[in-house]
Order: sequence, then C-alpha cells, then structure tokens
Amino acid sequence: MDFLEELYVGESVENLGTVIYSLKRGIPVFRLYCIVLFCDRNRMEILSSTELLTKKYENRKKILLGVAMGRREAYTLLAYMAEDVAKAGKDLTNPAFWFTKQKEGVSS
Repeated sequence: MDFLEELYVGESVENLGTVIYSLKRGIPVFRLYCIVLFCDRNRMEILSSTELLTKKYENRKKILLGVAMGRREAYTLLAYMAEDVAKAGKDLTNPAFWFTKQKEGVSS
C-alpha cells in the first residue's frame, strides 16, 4: 500500500504514528476508517481498517489518502479533501490526479 506524503487526518486521530505503524504491518485499528484511492478503477472508497486489510484488497494497487476515527468523521474528512482539491483548481471528476505527491509504503 502506498501512502500520500501528507495524509489527511481526522480530528479524532490521536496518535498518527501508531496508526501508520499498524497499517504498514497489517494490524487493524479499532474504529479507524481509511480513505483509499484504488488506482485500478480510479475510485476512492471509505473502508474500515479491518476491511481494508482483508485478502480481498491485498493485491490491489491502492493509495491511502486519509484516516479518521469513525465513519462520520471519514465522510467529513472526504468533504474537506474535495473542497481542498476544488480550491486548487483540480478536476473533481478524476481522483487519480487530485494528489500528485505520494511515497511508497509497505504492501499490505
């Protein structure tokens, strides 16, 4: 899994270092929701960390864009991301080009 260089982080995420450490090692975090870009479909999804780390998503090319505690906060964070992208004048219909800087993470 790749990680956006500057992740979007919900207000309730208290220890981002622990969250990143856990996700890189395939350890789900209770109540953590992830905003993920699946490159093969050019589609963003909100998934719990438990679901994201299942075999179903294991071999798919994905970039983690944001993390939030709880589904409601994840939707709020996604709305903030869309506003941020719109302010930058980027095409809202093409999520693959929303974020150009990313760094390699550890495959899940």
